[in-house]
Amino acid sequence: MNVNRMMNQPRLWTGSFIKICLVNFFVFVNFHALLPTFPFFVTYLGGDAVAIGLATALFSIASIVSRPFVGWLVDTKGRCTILVLGMIGMALIPMGYFVSAGIAMAILLRTLHGAFHAASSNATSTWVTDIIPHSRMGEGLGMYGLSMAISTAVAPAMGLAIMNVWGFRPLFATTALAALLALLIGISIKSRNYKLSTEPLKLSELFEPMSLPASITQFFFMMAYGVIEVYVAIYATTYHLPSGGIYFICIAVATVLTRILLGRAVDKYGEAKLVYSGNAAIIAGILLLVFAHNIPCYILSALLLGYSFGAIQPSLQTMAMHAVAPERRGAASSTFFVAFDFGIALGGFLAGVLVKYLDYNAMFLIISLSCVLSWGYYYVFGRNHASSFNPKNRLARHETAAASIPVAGSDAQKLPLVITISREYGSGGRHIGQLLAQKLGVKLYDKNLIALTAQESGLSEGLIQENEQTVDGRIAYDNPTQTAVFRAQSQVIRDIAGRESCVIVGRLANFILKERANCFHVFIYADKAYRTRRIVSEYGVPQADSESILKRMDNERREHCLHYTGYEWGECHQYHLMINSGPLGNEETAKMIYDALQIGNRLPKDSN
Repeated sequence: MNVNRMMNQPRLWTGSFIKICLVNFFVFVNFHALLPTFPFFVTYLGGDAVAIGLATALFSIASIVSRPFVGWLVDTKGRCTILVLGMIGMALIPMGYFVSAGIAMAILLRTLHGAFHAASSNATSTWVTDIIPHSRMGEGLGMYGLSMAISTAVAPAMGLAIMNVWGFRPLFATTALAALLALLIGISIKSRNYKLSTEPLKLSELFEPMSLPASITQFFFMMAYGVIEVYVAIYATTYHLPSGGIYFICIAVATVLTRILLGRAVDKYGEAKLVYSGNAAIIAGILLLVFAHNIPCYILSALLLGYSFGAIQPSLQTMAMHAVAPERRGAASSTFFVAFDFGIALGGFLAGVLVKYLDYNAMFLIISLSCVLSWGYYYVFGRNHASSFNPKNRLARHETAAASIPVAGSDAQKLPLVITISREYGSGGRHIGQLLAQKLGVKLYDKNLIALTAQESGLSEGLIQENEQTVDGRIAYDNPTQTAVFRAQSQVIRDIAGRESCVIVGRLANFILKERANCFHVFIYADKAYRTRRIVSEYGVPQADSESILKRMDNERREHCLHYTGYEWGECHQYHLMINSGPLGNEETAKMIYDALQIGNRLPKDSN
């Protein structure tokens, strides 16, 4: 019952969206052209399989280590600024390969290359989420991912061809040119509809916990997929199969077709089927590569790998990004791509060691087990997580919420009616709760819960006030004091709900009472400008501090909710009614909630 949800579908294919896709294409031309050719360069310099694995791993490790900090820089210094710095580095490093005096220097330059690649790809992957309309995020990220898929078709085959015909120096010059083209296109993008953050660097905020299930699933998948990309060209020459370029073209064709045909299916059916089938496809592709050294099976293996990447990568990226607040997109993007790079790094290093002591066939078979881990982790932890957008998962949440509102005349109506109000800071939720309680003739519970909790638990009021509705850390930290306060306050809320009709503001009451019948859960929100005006005029917050305080309070409530419930704060399936109080004002908002209760025959008999 959200009055602002009905609107025309916004445009996806704008000039800025097309340009950011082109930037991403050239970023990954630089990346993919060197991915299958750099092992040959290391061999040319006198290196062995371990040196190849080390170079691959260090490239990814540099990317992994730098990405969290890059995410913060993207949010504080701007998408374009970090993109420019990254592309300058990606243009200069390949030129450094020209004068590489040996394996050590080549590996050092390759490591630096990883850091600059992290800056460029993180900037573009964050910037595109600012450009894509939120209502088309799944489709938009799928189409954006085509630029990477096309680079997968063009760049490896192009890189191998240039290397074979003209040598390494023209290859490095070509990758430098791709970086320069990305730089020129990037600085021409006029869409800057994002605001720079003024938040200081905090280690606890470098990762986004909402993105972890998708990221870890992707990590296990990339262990296998990355190894194929790095080693398939050398493997093909060993068994006298067509060049690695042919294999990459087939991968890219299958990836592009998968994303075009199934791009909207992700939004309709969710990510689960694609995660399951994608992991099955890559395992089948590896088995064909290992046990059938003939051209038809070689091509079929590439097509299966293309489907797997086309199915899994965009659906998991959407899962990692769609439920994250806009101001946390840099952190979410870096979290996802840290897992992406770490999978390639660990897979590449393990593959190098396995090849040295076993052979390519045994290595591929062992590495394929990581896809089983990807499937298993998602099945256990990912499919029911709050970030999942599977329709069955959303429907189950909706039914759970709906189950707490029995139809009129049921036995559950004998329970006292409890209205919980969750609210964005400054949206007027507390005042709206007061007005609603007056209309209903029931008691309001808000700050008075502090004294009640102290009375029941023996904790001091000061301790409770300091530790309620907040958590320390963003990933897995559990503060014993805060947890004790939450549990004590939860019991007080359950006791109140068991004996009287009332209105309860905040304190995650909607989650605490989610299994209780005859509850009505409301979420109050408003736009930033309206909330800023209210906290300045009504709360006495200084104008200069209003924006930072607004952001801090919302973040505290979001983190508190995620930590204790596993759900995203403000996620629609956790409430029966969501209302924008800005256009309505407090009185009309309270009246709308009252009318909704009246329509549902939910009012206590003694209400006015």
